Amino acid sequence: MSSHLPPIGNGLSSAGELSPLSQTFQQFRRILELNNAVIEKIAGLERALAGEFVFDNIFLQRSVTEISELVREVIYTLNSLAGDRFLELYDRFEAIRANLQDLAGGGQGPYSNFLVLPYSLLNRDLDHLAGGKNASLGEIRTSLALKTPDGFAVTARAYYLFMEENDLFAKLAQLRSQTMPPARYNETLQRLFDEAVVPAPLAEAITAQVNDLLKRTEQTTLLAVRSSAVGEDGERSFAGQFFSQLGVAPTMVLPAYKKVMAARFSLPVLAYLHARTDCREIPMAVGVQQMISARVSGIIYSRDPGPHSRDMLSISAIAGLGAGLAAGREDADRYTVRRRYPFAVVASRIISRPTDQPLPEGAKPLAAQNSGLRRGSAVLPLPVLRTLAEIGLLLEKAFEKPQDIEWAIDQAGQVIILQSRPLALSPLPPPKTAAVAEELRKATVLIDNRGQIAQLGVASGPVVLVTPEDDPAAFPAGAVAVCRVASPQLSPIVRKAAAIITDIGSPTGHLATIAREYRTPALFGTGNASRLLSAGLEVTVDVEERRVYAGIVQGLMDMQAAEAEPYLDTPELRILRRLLRWIAPIHLLDPGAAEFRGSNCRTFHDILRFCHEKAVDALIHLHSSTTGIRNLASRPLLLSVPIKIVAIDLGGGLPPDGGERSVAPEQIRSRPLRALLQGLCNEAVWDREPAPFGLKDLLSGMTRPLTMLTSPPEYAGENLAIVGANYCNLSLRLGYHFNVIDAYLSADPEDNYIYFRFVGGMAAQEKRFRRVTLIAAVLESLFFKVDCQGDLLVAKAKMLAPEHMDAILARLGELIAFTRQLDVRLVDDSTAALFYGRFQAQIRDATAGWPEK
Repeated sequence: MSSHLPPIGNGLSSAGELSPLSQTFQQFRRILELNNAVIEKIAGLERALAGEFVFDNIFLQRSVTEISELVREVIYTLNSLAGDRFLELYDRFEAIRANLQDLAGGGQGPYSNFLVLPYSLLNRDLDHLAGGKNASLGEIRTSLALKTPDGFAVTARAYYLFMEENDLFAKLAQLRSQTMPPARYNETLQRLFDEAVVPAPLAEAITAQVNDLLKRTEQTTLLAVRSSAVGEDGERSFAGQFFSQLGVAPTMVLPAYKKVMAARFSLPVLAYLHARTDCREIPMAVGVQQMISARVSGIIYSRDPGPHSRDMLSISAIAGLGAGLAAGREDADRYTVRRRYPFAVVASRIISRPTDQPLPEGAKPLAAQNSGLRRGSAVLPLPVLRTLAEIGLLLEKAFEKPQDIEWAIDQAGQVIILQSRPLALSPLPPPKTAAVAEELRKATVLIDNRGQIAQLGVASGPVVLVTPEDDPAAFPAGAVAVCRVASPQLSPIVRKAAAIITDIGSPTGHLATIAREYRTPALFGTGNASRLLSAGLEVTVDVEERRVYAGIVQGLMDMQAAEAEPYLDTPELRILRRLLRWIAPIHLLDPGAAEFRGSNCRTFHDILRFCHEKAVDALIHLHSSTTGIRNLASRPLLLSVPIKIVAIDLGGGLPPDGGERSVAPEQIRSRPLRALLQGLCNEAVWDREPAPFGLKDLLSGMTRPLTMLTSPPEYAGENLAIVGANYCNLSLRLGYHFNVIDAYLSADPEDNYIYFRFVGGMAAQEKRFRRVTLIAAVLESLFFKVDCQGDLLVAKAKMLAPEHMDAILARLGELIAFTRQLDVRLVDDSTAALFYGRFQAQIRDATAGWPEK
């Protein structure tokens, strides 16, 4: 890719040099270009992860090098634009790049030498260090934000240290070579490990982690020390083969650790393994966890193993701890539940319990209820069953195959996930092609050949209309999310959704990256899905065909379920997944949050997000640069309304100066300024009548001009537009209030944004506040995110399609003209509501056919 931008016009100072303003704008455009290039490469890696094409290690190494070079240039360009204010980004870049180079070269990553790892650092791709159980719990805890026991992993590195320091590999090889009765073998094995000494560095690390765990959990009693072998729950499940010790006192964790290690070499485990399996294979990591005091516990099969249960999951539950249930020693309540919201119970088998034995919540079987009915003997109420069903679907989606999940409900009523491992099921036979074709022929198509593919897949479920402000916890797992704009703030919903459909959005945007990360079928930029798909409607989404059907097209769903994905466990894919952990996720979601700092960037995508926001911020404040605009030639605009505006062209925003310096609106080439002036010059919204100032308004406003005119900028007294072909920064003063509009409008919705700031007025304070409230309400209906403080209003809209940007800028221009001196007229709330209704009527006429707010 070329390192040079296409020319953006002269933007020269009187000395013939590139002006600081033009340099700033050029650097901003370069950041956009680099950002888009990186996003495209990330999208390519995620398509490889989804199995769309075959790749090798050379592809991965080349991708890491190319992405790293681009991200470094983004950081360099931002610091050039911002006066080296973000140098800490280089430190974060180097740390991330070093991890990527290690992983791409076949290394084990930044934690490879750690003896212990807290669950807060674990994810599924660290199973080679922490073992299958620990890694899965870390993924559930950190990526899915579900409750698990707090704890830490004693790693495979610790295993080798312990075994080698005590010469146990050689001693075990000698023991295995001898023929002896099982009792003698077990006795000798246990003695070897009892006499072994935990090396001092390992003992100190474990003790420190135990102390930290006790502080975090405010627990001083008992822990669980559990096996978590590397390779467990992989090709071999090792179910029930290894040893875990429950109820361990904190001071006894080291002896319990040795017992778990010894069990790796028990006769049943050795028989389970191949006779020639070396002692160094299948290293034993160990999990040390808080013990859960369970009111109820049980098992979820995210897909019912029954022969006719494609669309069902099963849940079993018993009172208290579930160790006997997992071992098959205890019977339990069993439920068959539909896998689709609202998760109806299809069948249940409740075991009988003595009527004098309290149930987990304290009531007894047959106790009278407020409803007049009597309490049954089931240990789970229906709402908890729905919660467990949601968890089952969520974990199946996260781990990309049906799951066998152990869970418990603690004394506070919280669902805790104790373990999640693959559920071994026979492959489902695919449906007959002719039957599926006939079903599709009869299905009603709601959306056809619209939108862009962000993530392939087929999914079904009820429609839920969502906004970035919605609580993700309220979104039902397995529903189809439909939203107006593909905002990154929808990330928590994407991980729960069966599919996501947007009106506006690009497959190279942030939310598309997240959809690919969670393998959520995603169709973006459909235009008006939020109008076509009503809440609660069951639909089937086929992203590859860019089609949405009414109802559940079972044939499509069965075809999807029957497709085998053997590539999921290939070495190259595992490396790619580990690489993407350091490249693709976005942790810096809210630019207004205190945590939105360069030093908090954890991935390359975080760096891109941070740089983009800071570049936009620098561009927004172009109007405040006095040194940047000094000595630049400006040209007046010829407008039909009583506003004087002069414009400075950064390149491509105005026609060439052929001797006639004044510029008519139809000659303007800056797309955002042209759209804004279309609304601002609309005579229908101008009120030419004198404003009805009262004495209170005059007294309130007497001191305001003194503060407003302190330290005037270079162009004080004139309204200034700084423009490019796709850019406009307009500083506009009308009477005693000020407007700043900063907009970038291109063909790529991901680059587009509008920033609007409004402050001031001459009227009494309560009237000014009413005007700000009115403006805020209008802007929210135009897809802005608005923040008000007194009579200061700041609003932002972004990721909008260019045609919507044109219309919104025109409406914004009308709003500025309409609300000029309106504050003095807003004598009460009812008057404000009247003016709001009047302006909204114009918006409804002008925005007919848009996606609804």
